[in-house]
Amino acid sequence: MATSNYSWNLPTVGGSEDTWGASLNANWTALDTLLGGTNATEFAILDGATVTTTEFNYLSGVTSAVQAQLNAKADDINASIATSISLTGAASDWKFSLSGNDLIISYGATNVAKLDASGNLTVIGDVTAFGTI
Repeated sequence: MATSNYSWNLPTVGGSEDTWGASLNANWTALDTLLGGTNATEFAILDGATVTTTEFNYLSGVTSAVQAQLNAKADDINASIATSISLTGAASDWKFSLSGNDLIISYGATNVAKLDASGNLTVIGDVTAFGTI
């Protein structure tokens, strides 16, 4: 007889005493092969872990600390938003950028509007209030 998950040998209860040692040695060898040299420190890392196999598999391909990668990505996002955002259109590009405390809106190479920290809006061209788009 063997176990259902790993096919480890089950010694026969009431069987020959000589077969128990061979069965147990085969099981220990199989267990050692299964664990592949994993040490106690590596097992201790998993102590208390409550992740599913699916969650654990999300880590496939991770080459460094996940939190450090997330922090670095967040820093990249904040830096790009804090300095400028470009939107590419068919004829030209819109750009929103900071100049001191002012938000500058450009179309192509032309600054078309400025919003200052006091809420004052300066535009070139006409302004339509209460119109429709």
